[in-house]
Amino acid sequence: MNHTTIWTYHARGEPSRPPVVFLHGFMGAGADWLPLAENYANRFFCLMPDLPGHGRNIHLSLARPLDFESVANGLNLFLEQLNLNRVSLVGYSLGGRIALYAALKFPQKIRALVLESCHAGIVDEQARRERAEADDRQAEAVLAHGLETFVERWYEMDLFRTLQSQPQLLAEIKEKRKKNDLHWVAKTLKELSPGRQPPLWAKLGALPMQVLLIAGTLDTKYVELATKMSQQIPRARVEVIPGVGHNVHLEHPGQFAEVVSAFLAGDVAT
Repeated sequence: MNHTTIWTYHARGEPSRPPVVFLHGFMGAGADWLPLAENYANRFFCLMPDLPGHGRNIHLSLARPLDFESVANGLNLFLEQLNLNRVSLVGYSLGGRIALYAALKFPQKIRALVLESCHAGIVDEQARRERAEADDRQAEAVLAHGLETFVERWYEMDLFRTLQSQPQLLAEIKEKRKKNDLHWVAKTLKELSPGRQPPLWAKLGALPMQVLLIAGTLDTKYVELATKMSQQIPRARVEVIPGVGHNVHLEHPGQFAEVVSAFLAGDVAT
């Protein structure tokens, strides 16, 4: 791990190899990707940063506004500090939403894009407002009742129901999430809410790079979103992984690694 960059991160593989940057989800950390990175390290230079407010990346002031523009700019600065001009970008859930925003803002920096369980934004104004208000209430609940209670309730959501079939994995995930900073969880939940994410649907046609959209068959909402997004992205394809839900790379890491490795290897070769 290197602390001289704007973001803390883990790395695997040789810097001379094609770089791949992995962005984790809400309450996650760069270290979440370490088991998977072992699958790629012999072919790629894998970088797994902690997003702002996550992992060890909690040195910024809580009073400083957090939005998609500032996080995308932070990612760009992170790449510049490591002298990375063209990277493949892999993002899961919140990390996918940030990856998509960054790919549209800095398309010249992104060689290929992998979006796992990703949403391009809520278009309807009322629905956006309602989601932002709901996340504001959730953020208040985090501060009022504590992180342990919040994490337990969070993973009771229908979005994560498929994790119930893997109780050991679910217990490990919860234990890691409970190590987050309480105030940063509340801030991230509120300020990076899908209700405050700029809807990007109208811009998807501008993505110049190859894009792989991944969803689990049991996460029907995100299968539908991936299909809809692929219809608007010029060089996109969808991979639906059988038997899993929202968190594909943890629920079925082998299949995820196989699909992403083939995509990245093919893109680097072209």
